[in-house]
Amino acid sequence: MSKVLKFGGTSVGSAANMRMVAEIIKAENAKVTVLSAMSGTTDSLVKISALAKNKENVDSVLSFLSDKYTTCIKDLLNTYQSEALKKCEQVFSGIKDAASTYNGLTTEKQILAQGELLTSAIFTFYLKELGYKAQLINIPDFMFIDENGKVDTNKLREKINPEIAGSDADTFFITQGFICTNAEGKLDNLGRGGSDYSAALIGAAIDSSEVQIWTDIDGMHNNDPRYVENTYPIRKMSFDEAAELAYFGAKILHPATIQPCKEHGIAVRLKNTMNREAEGTLITNDGDSQKRFHAVAAKDNITVVRICSARMLMAYGFLRQVFEVFENHKTPIDMITTSEVAVSLTIDNDKNIESIVEDLKPLGKIEVERNSTIICVVGKIGYSQAGLAAHILESIKSIPVKMISYGASARSMAFLVDSEYKKEVLRLLNNNLFNLC
Repeated sequence: MSKVLKFGGTSVGSAANMRMVAEIIKAENAKVTVLSAMSGTTDSLVKISALAKNKENVDSVLSFLSDKYTTCIKDLLNTYQSEALKKCEQVFSGIKDAASTYNGLTTEKQILAQGELLTSAIFTFYLKELGYKAQLINIPDFMFIDENGKVDTNKLREKINPEIAGSDADTFFITQGFICTNAEGKLDNLGRGGSDYSAALIGAAIDSSEVQIWTDIDGMHNNDPRYVENTYPIRKMSFDEAAELAYFGAKILHPATIQPCKEHGIAVRLKNTMNREAEGTLITNDGDSQKRFHAVAAKDNITVVRICSARMLMAYGFLRQVFEVFENHKTPIDMITTSEVAVSLTIDNDKNIESIVEDLKPLGKIEVERNSTIICVVGKIGYSQAGLAAHILESIKSIPVKMISYGASARSMAFLVDSEYKKEVLRLLNNNLFNLC
């Protein structure tokens, strides 16, 4: 059975790391390997786009990035070094030309795509230098999105399978994460972190046995190790638990990754490129049946919108009108609570907040509050289990809680706090929940 492996920016962030990646895909006998851009590349390309938009000089950032890739090529390659350096020169010349004729979002997305394209090309040269049969796939020729950003999974399956089936069994396919082609035939992308999603979609398209996501930590942890001591990697979890954690802030996995794999029964394994022997996290339908509380995640930059209106009392259709406003502005809602005369909801993208507020004003009094964080506890927290919700809330009794979401899922409980309390909440939950089995 075939495996799809995805490596993040840190995993391919240097020549030394690329050598480790080559060893891993050989050991795992990966059919398709999906690569992010070298670490730091996308941030630099975003900066170049911003400078170009403001008609400012991009040479210093472009030179920094070019030096980074040139150094990697000279360290990594011998036989294919001149070809790779020529490719590098072409890419950065193209970026400079695009920046000089910047004409909006199309140019920005064209610039942002170059990191994945260049990294995957360099890595393919390296595999060939090692004597492997390696074939580079230009994923924008296979991955297409519509006007709403939805991937055409049927087209992906129809186009990529003949490409793979027509090759030798020992061929390694290398491709890019993140990037795609939009409905206008232009280079586009699946959003930050979209390389995980790319790997999942490709895995589903070729009926892979497993999708592996390789990063720089030993799987998904029960809490955020950046803020909490004594966290530990979760060895096994269910698709639904992983999806909740990814959506509510677990940085190791893109939220959209889980669904394609769940639908096709494809296991997802999270591994550490820097510590290949670590067990990592295995995500399947089953999960770990022993633990009541599995993990905690936090999602920052949350905006609260409150609508207060006596028109809600004993009325129907009011919530539909509220939801339509957010739908019209293509703004997803994270949490929602209601009372007889008020609705409170949260969003993680306030780009259109001014227009949203204007459209909501006819419905009642509108309040907007920023600098909030959603904390999500994931586990077996069904309402039939007496005392579990109480135990969570008792753990954070010293913290002001602004919203609670419980009962919609037997797998999670989420609550909203001011962002200043985030670290304290994560530590309190870590100290009080994970000693229960």
